[in-house]
Amino acid sequence: MTTRLSEPGTLLDETAPEAVVTPPISAVARTLRSPVFVAVVFVATVVQVCSDPVLAIFSGTGQWDHTLPPQAVIALTAFICLAQAVCVSRSGTRPELGMLGAVACYLVVAVALGVPTWATPMQLVVAISMAALGSARRIPVAATWAAGTVAVSAVALGGWAASVGAPPEAVAAFLLTEGVSLASLSFAGVALGALYAVLERRAECERRRAADIQLQQAEAIEASRAAERGRIAQELHDVAGQHLAGLVSLCDASADLAPAHPQQALQLIDEVRAEGRYAAASLYGALGDLRAVEATAHTPTPDLRHIEGLVEFWRERGKEVSAEIEGDPEILPAVVSTTAYRAIQEALSNAAKHAAGAPIGIQVRIRPDRLVAVVQNGPPRRPRTDERGLGLGWGLDNLRQKLTLVDGTLAAGADGTGGWRVEVEIPLPRTMEA
Repeated sequence: MTTRLSEPGTLLDETAPEAVVTPPISAVARTLRSPVFVAVVFVATVVQVCSDPVLAIFSGTGQWDHTLPPQAVIALTAFICLAQAVCVSRSGTRPELGMLGAVACYLVVAVALGVPTWATPMQLVVAISMAALGSARRIPVAATWAAGTVAVSAVALGGWAASVGAPPEAVAAFLLTEGVSLASLSFAGVALGALYAVLERRAECERRRAADIQLQQAEAIEASRAAERGRIAQELHDVAGQHLAGLVSLCDASADLAPAHPQQALQLIDEVRAEGRYAAASLYGALGDLRAVEATAHTPTPDLRHIEGLVEFWRERGKEVSAEIEGDPEILPAVVSTTAYRAIQEALSNAAKHAAGAPIGIQVRIRPDRLVAVVQNGPPRRPRTDERGLGLGWGLDNLRQKLTLVDGTLAAGADGTGGWRVEVEIPLPRTMEA
């Protein structure tokens, strides 16, 4: 469904031309349309407008020269005050009409009923309608409306004052008092409304910015979860490759021993069973991480400081593995040490799968400017004919991708004597050279 803009603040659905979707009512409109607001404005205005005449009636003081009895004028004035409050309540959605209604009510009391001094408090209600106009329209538009209504009101007040026979000096003084009061309140209302509109737009911008930030955070969290799932998938591959290669090595050894030493072969089969349980437990842990990527890792990511544990793992499974480390792994950056460990782990798994019974040598040299790790195995004791199904196809490709992140290189190939050699080289930061 697409939408197009028809008039300011109105959206039309192109798939249903007759349907008009209006924007939600603003905070100003909701406040003005509240019955409580109407009641408060009416009571506050009528008390100020009618308090003096009511007191004069009850006290019997003052002279009444109006053609209508005071009770009738007071009642009409109170009714017009209510009408003015109702007009202002519509200023939220129709600011021009609401403002004109408020000014008209003021002029009815001041000019038609002929009691301008009573109508003076009604100018404050006019100012409220001007504030609604200033918040809904641009400042030049609202100021033009305010200037026009003030000018019309001044003409009406001056005409009334001249019609009752007041001298020019009194007319001028009357216009100066009432006109300046009405003008100051009107333009002050427009200014306050415009200020409110500016602050409201800024608040709306901040709300949108907060919503955008929240959306970006949600996207970042989802990206982090995806990266964590990828990391755990790689962990799963490493665990599966290592343990499955260990199982294959134990099966090879038991097959070699079975003809001459069946009892030892049975013992190796028991080790295969135990290794299978261990592999299942490791895979279960990795899958648990995959199901709850928000949880913290169960164990720290291994690095070159754990190389002895890796060597011992393969020795327990019948592999002849030796390791030589030159330098201090403690000084290596974590990402370099972890990447090198993963490379050695993958090379050992491949050697166990493809070079059964071959001795494996590990050499790690930590220099000031680079780290070099070499894993080399001899020729297999007996060639395999079913190697195609032993690999998952992820190992070396994933290693190359990881090494690219640290500017490292991977060289893997036959060593010319029937064995296989894997060499990893990772440059170290210049800070370590110093």
